[in-house]
Amino acid sequence: MKYFCMFLAFALYYLSFASDTNAEFRSIWVCTWDTLSAGSTIDQNKARIRGILDNIKKANMNAVLWQARQDGTVYFPSSYEPWGSYAGSVDPGFDPLEYAVEEAHKRGLEIHVWVNTFESRKKVKGNPAYEHPEWICRDSGNQSMPAKYSLSPGLSEVREYLIRVLMEIVDKYDVDGIQLDYVRWSEYTASNISKYPDTLEGPVPEDIIQDLIETGAGSYLYDAKHPYSQGVPEGYKSWDDWRRAGVNEFVKGMHDAIQSSGKPWVKLSASVLGKYNWSGWNGYYSVLQDGALWYNKGYVDMLMGMHYHWTTAAGFESMLATGSPECWRDYIQEGLAANHIFTVGPGSYILDENNVWWRHPEIVEACRKFDFVHGFEFFSYSSWVKRDYWATAAAGFFNTPARVPSGKPAEERLDPPFVDVFRARTMEKKIIRVFPPSTLDPGKKYRFAVYRSIRGNCDPAIDEIVSLHFGGMEPFLTVDSFMGDAEYYATTLDRYWNESDISNLVR
Repeated sequence: MKYFCMFLAFALYYLSFASDTNAEFRSIWVCTWDTLSAGSTIDQNKARIRGILDNIKKANMNAVLWQARQDGTVYFPSSYEPWGSYAGSVDPGFDPLEYAVEEAHKRGLEIHVWVNTFESRKKVKGNPAYEHPEWICRDSGNQSMPAKYSLSPGLSEVREYLIRVLMEIVDKYDVDGIQLDYVRWSEYTASNISKYPDTLEGPVPEDIIQDLIETGAGSYLYDAKHPYSQGVPEGYKSWDDWRRAGVNEFVKGMHDAIQSSGKPWVKLSASVLGKYNWSGWNGYYSVLQDGALWYNKGYVDMLMGMHYHWTTAAGFESMLATGSPECWRDYIQEGLAANHIFTVGPGSYILDENNVWWRHPEIVEACRKFDFVHGFEFFSYSSWVKRDYWATAAAGFFNTPARVPSGKPAEERLDPPFVDVFRARTMEKKIIRVFPPSTLDPGKKYRFAVYRSIRGNCDPAIDEIVSLHFGGMEPFLTVDSFMGDAEYYATTLDRYWNESDISNLVR
């Protein structure tokens, strides 16, 4: 019995160190209207961008979902689409996306470019709905959508066009990810398109749900090359099989394009409806979106749920795992085994509207109970600004910095940096100097994590992260205000967040 207890104690000790509590995706959606104002100067807009990223960093988040395409218009100089309305539909005098990427990386943040995919809501000269009206979804009577336009995922030319638009971002900018929103068919029908002014993500009116269940004459689920009158396209058992196949083909094609681009570390993610295939309003049946398939087959590197139906910890637990068979865990085992990243998307705006903002911490902690949850993205930035929630989050559920989880094995040997430490003249801070290893490829960019250990057993899985740095080969400084006895060390991380062994230790 004595030896069994010793073994159990050792096993528990080992497991406590095997669990990487320092790896968690933490992000927030930032809308176009938050980032730019058409009436502002270049300096004012740049200051706005820096302020947004400062807030995100202040909350101990490690990534940002930055909207750069909406309504078939964009917020960067594009070869394909015109400038969006929040830039005044003209060049704002600088490249907002380039600036956001640079400033995010200065703060050690990942930046994922958030794009509205098949949604091209307005007709603006130069955008796809204007230039290609034949791409707009149609009803069973072959009538095109009269407003709130959506491009048909069933058209190969639409899919190919969108891949070209998004690959322009990958090719031109040092982004960390492409985040696909509205990667689905439209939820509008002839009976509701004028009734509801905005596309819907959270609680959905019953009449829309019923319209979609019936998929009657007014549903915009056909296109010019695939009219209802010609019947189910050849090779498919049903219209819905064809519809899902078009969306699936686009997502897979986009992932393949990134992987062959020379920047395979750029993560492709999709924001999907919070319910996979259960209840009246869900991704699989309502808008023909098979998020679990993309995740399981590796068409996406990350799956981000828009979990806006739930406002309690128990609700999130049920949606994730305990409400089987109406839970995500039942459908994503293959993707989890392949180490793909699955994150939870609380609707902060819903918590605000229901006067239960205070439930954020309990929701986060409830989701952390499940080892397949790899982090969070909140919708959206403006709600957090309203509540000035950045410091509160950093003092609470995000009380220490975190690395982004790694979804792929290392492709190269990662040597650790060298560090030394000294006290500032005021004696109120410690300064850690980090020297990147000379063995790194100077043509690539790496991240470096600086850790503080007060336990005597240095372990990057549990020691507190002092800072995360993104950059090249030049030495850099990190400041720590902790004045107690501690050891410091650093690690090298590749673009997938694979981590080297630890550096030398300094006290």
